[in-house]
Amino acid sequence: MAFEPALARMRDLLRPGGTLVVGLAREATLADCAIWAAATLVVRITKVLRRASVPAGVPTAKPAMSYREVSDAARRLLPGVRYRRRLLRRYSLTWVKRHPSA
Repeated sequence: MAFEPALARMRDLLRPGGTLVVGLAREATLADCAIWAAATLVVRITKVLRRASVPAGVPTAKPAMSYREVSDAARRLLPGVRYRRRLLRRYSLTWVKRHPSA
């Protein structure tokens, strides 16, 4: 699914006062890769300590967009969006649709 049309559609379908949260990206810069490598070590240690595993049969896909591409598109489409980077390839876009009168 193309990111920008999907994000615009979700924005349009959201009721005023509703909150939209989205997030997954790929590494595109040296800094992205360094952060990913450091986070991977922390996550692996945590998984071993918690004896966690990936559930069988969970569909996965490699992220198509970089963090910068996601951030730029979100800022264009969702005025006032909050962008936060998370562990590994995750980020969160959090946006609250304002009431038309606000």
